[in-house]
Amino acid sequence: MNLSLIHWHIELSSICTLKCPRCPRAEVPETLLNRQLTLDFFKNQIGIDVVQQIKRITFCGNDGDPIYCREFLDICKWIKEVNPDICLVIVTNGSHKKAQWWEDLATILNNRDEIHFSVDGWDQASNEQYRVNSDYDSILNGITTFREHNSDTYFVWAAIAFKFNEDEIDTLKQNALQLGFDCFQLTLSTKFGIKYPNVYGDIVPVGMHFENKDSLQPSAKYIPNGHRFERVETLLSDKKRFSNEIKRLYKDIIEDLDDPKLCLVGSKGVFLNSHGEFYPCCWVATRYEANNKWIELGKTNFNLYNKTFNEVMDDEFWQNDFLKFDSLECKNKCTNNSIKGDDFLLNW
Repeated sequence: MNLSLIHWHIELSSICTLKCPRCPRAEVPETLLNRQLTLDFFKNQIGIDVVQQIKRITFCGNDGDPIYCREFLDICKWIKEVNPDICLVIVTNGSHKKAQWWEDLATILNNRDEIHFSVDGWDQASNEQYRVNSDYDSILNGITTFREHNSDTYFVWAAIAFKFNEDEIDTLKQNALQLGFDCFQLTLSTKFGIKYPNVYGDIVPVGMHFENKDSLQPSAKYIPNGHRFERVETLLSDKKRFSNEIKRLYKDIIEDLDDPKLCLVGSKGVFLNSHGEFYPCCWVATRYEANNKWIELGKTNFNLYNKTFNEVMDDEFWQNDFLKFDSLECKNKCTNNSIKGDDFLLNW
């Protein structure tokens, strides 16, 4: 089995209505280009044969939110028609869409699919402390409208732990439960001053004590030990989650590999961005300086506007240099220690 066909992580759009301060949109705005993929791109550049083989597609992005792709509904509908067995996972902030849009989406998705609503607060004021320019009322409208027309799709409330919400985690869980979510997912981020003091502020001595200069940084228990984010899930229903079947497939593959790596296994998903550029994962595709080598390859050698998927897979780089796993992101996030035990499967 071609491991790169198990899980695709696709940025349908680099467009977003939000201005989250630790998103690449805000941190490296000078190289941001708003782009979006089209249905014709899926039909002509990817093709039916490839889509029929993919087990799971996660619609998320480094720069944008998938729901702001103009042809989002048409793309989802076509994929489900071509590959009825596929699992679609939509990760979105959920803001600024009308009820009819959510009703239309509800008719496309089924019990194999998931929607992750990225909500860090319990009202407008709290949520926009990080999700700047979000619209809490429209998020709730999207949640309730979808649920009225589709109770089968798996619902995940996905929050990041910050200083402003760490004492309200139980409030978020209760809200998720009342709104009919199946799972509450808490992400422990690394994008804080304690990990990157030159970027987000430092822990500095003030008199006889130390003071945290990063206003978003939560308590230490909500920060991972390494440089890879972690997730903690709380189940809110007994609904069967189809993506767990795919996770078990990963686990079987791992057991047969002599030297397993996360990107070989595909837990993070190979990454296709809104420019048509194909990468081993979304981390090496972020527009930070450390990834310049990967980004140049994505623009040239690995662009699906210019090459087919099979041509990319047959490229000498993917067969040799890629397998060295020697980039900064590989060393920081995907060491062999990262794949021990079952917990790593949470960190998709």
